[in-house]
Amino acid sequence: MFLLPIIITVTMLLVMFYVIYEVEKWRSTRRVLLALYVEGMMLTMNIGAYLYLINNNPFYFLITNSAYMIFGLYALLNVKEVKRRQVVFGVFTLIMVISEMAMGALIYTLQISIPANIDTSVGNLYFVSVMIIEMAFTLILSFRNLDKTLRNYLIGLLLLMPWFPQVFPSVNLPIWLSAIIMIGDTILIYDSLYTQRLRASQETFTAIELTSIFTLMMIGEFVFFLYNTLLVFDISMIIGMMWFVYRALAGPNPRKGNYARNPLLAFTIIFLTFIMEFFMGGVLDFVEGVFSPRVSGFLSSLTLPWQPFTNPINVLWDFIDIVGSVLGSIWFLIMMGIEMGFLAFKKMLEMRVKEVKVRMGLMILAYALYTIYIPMFSPLSDHLPYIPYMWSMGIGTLGGVSNSVLLGLIGTYVIYAVLSFLFGSRNLCAVTCTAPLMYQGTFYDSLKVYNRTSKVGRKLMTSRRPDWVKVITLSVSIVVLIAAIISYLNSLGIISFTIFSTDITFLIYFVWFDVIWYLLFISIPFLGTFACVTTGYCYWGVFNQAVSSVGLFRLKVKDPMICVNCKTVDCAFACPVGITDMRGWFIKKGEFKSFKCVGIGECVNACPYDNIYFYDVRQWIKERFKH
Repeated sequence: MFLLPIIITVTMLLVMFYVIYEVEKWRSTRRVLLALYVEGMMLTMNIGAYLYLINNNPFYFLITNSAYMIFGLYALLNVKEVKRRQVVFGVFTLIMVISEMAMGALIYTLQISIPANIDTSVGNLYFVSVMIIEMAFTLILSFRNLDKTLRNYLIGLLLLMPWFPQVFPSVNLPIWLSAIIMIGDTILIYDSLYTQRLRASQETFTAIELTSIFTLMMIGEFVFFLYNTLLVFDISMIIGMMWFVYRALAGPNPRKGNYARNPLLAFTIIFLTFIMEFFMGGVLDFVEGVFSPRVSGFLSSLTLPWQPFTNPINVLWDFIDIVGSVLGSIWFLIMMGIEMGFLAFKKMLEMRVKEVKVRMGLMILAYALYTIYIPMFSPLSDHLPYIPYMWSMGIGTLGGVSNSVLLGLIGTYVIYAVLSFLFGSRNLCAVTCTAPLMYQGTFYDSLKVYNRTSKVGRKLMTSRRPDWVKVITLSVSIVVLIAAIISYLNSLGIISFTIFSTDITFLIYFVWFDVIWYLLFISIPFLGTFACVTTGYCYWGVFNQAVSSVGLFRLKVKDPMICVNCKTVDCAFACPVGITDMRGWFIKKGEFKSFKCVGIGECVNACPYDNIYFYDVRQWIKERFKH
């Protein structure tokens, strides 16, 4: 009994090597059809043997194989030519995967003596090892015929395939390894799309296909922790294997697309990767104990108190609770930091101006320290509410307002106000906030084209703020201030006002930055980049921008006449906030100052004449010493 599964496995591999070789080389239609016939024979033999085992009746084995031999041979003899090879590749791939599943079911039943299901057919060492070897063999044969991008996609997927949780004694190891590989694959997808941004390419739709598979895999792992079933994950792996073999033979998706010119295409890419990252973050939180397994454990681990589904308000509350709890969790932020940090680092290397490079380096470092290490892993993590500068997003960041935290909260506002006055709001909006890291990577920075091509983005262009943005800015600021007063009065026992037992300032922070911000982020193709700045919804950014608008920071030019004669206006095209009228101010006043300018510095870097420079307290001091 020990040798029989090995004999079945080796036989399957040898037969499939022959079939894969014939299909990939395609020396003649007749040889390919004969190979497919042999492949189908292996399928019916596995199915027939499995039916024999569970029914203890050889009739099933004989009837399935006899029927196939007759009808399959008839089809083989009557097909004269194949007009579309892609159809043959698809049929071959489907039969291949089903045959391996039947083999997995057969071996499982041989060993356990009970009928198999999808989970036990796929989640065993024999199925996984055979499929990995066959996928690798297919890639080796077709390697020279594939373009570099598709090769990398296939290699990335191949590295991901061995990590079936059922094959390992503990689910933690394969899940962690698959997450690490998938993070690398996601970076690879973003990078390849960015390199193709100036033209329509086949890689765009191929990347969407691969990202869809990754998304389904992560959903499958998330469902496993909730319901203790790997069915969805198994289906995703089967689809992944089929896609791998088909694309290795057929090449990339023939349809071409350009995400920088098609907002729906761009949104599809962003949305799919975001959903994948959402579930990946949730899975890692399960593995590391942030969330407890099973539905009841997960609901008890959420940030806000769970409410019964008795009315639409409760349903909305619970939806916000689930989304915000995952998006604000430590392992989601770590995973996003790795992905976006790598893209931002690559963008930093593209920059010419030293000060812009330094700012981006500080941005990456600030995310690692200010968003990850200090709040989660440092010895100070339990004392942050009492320390100035630690309320990283202002009111609500670390809980409600009370006498015990006033020093830390007010101190944070004072320090940020001083920094914004001296250096501009870039101390927050271009460095310590998580937003610039997300927006500044190569792929996402290239989406700033939608600042001028999307309907809403065009309305938010230039340094002028529309009246409706001013209304949002003022309204949000007033609401947050009132919420802080209510929270403080609650702490004194003067009033008692909460929403579902949740402090109102913390709730605002939770909704604003763990839910709404991400909605704006995935809506880049319709709103443009840095919508948190252009729409005025971020109350913490508004505070720093308001101080900056009366402070020392501004952009200046060395010679306004250079701007007069400039034909390219690269500064306007480079601005990720969509400020397109700075050139006029440079010509008129020699400097530019705006509530919306947060000091990203891409205009400084883009100027072909090195004419633009930052002006802040450093230049102000130099001027005073000169005089």
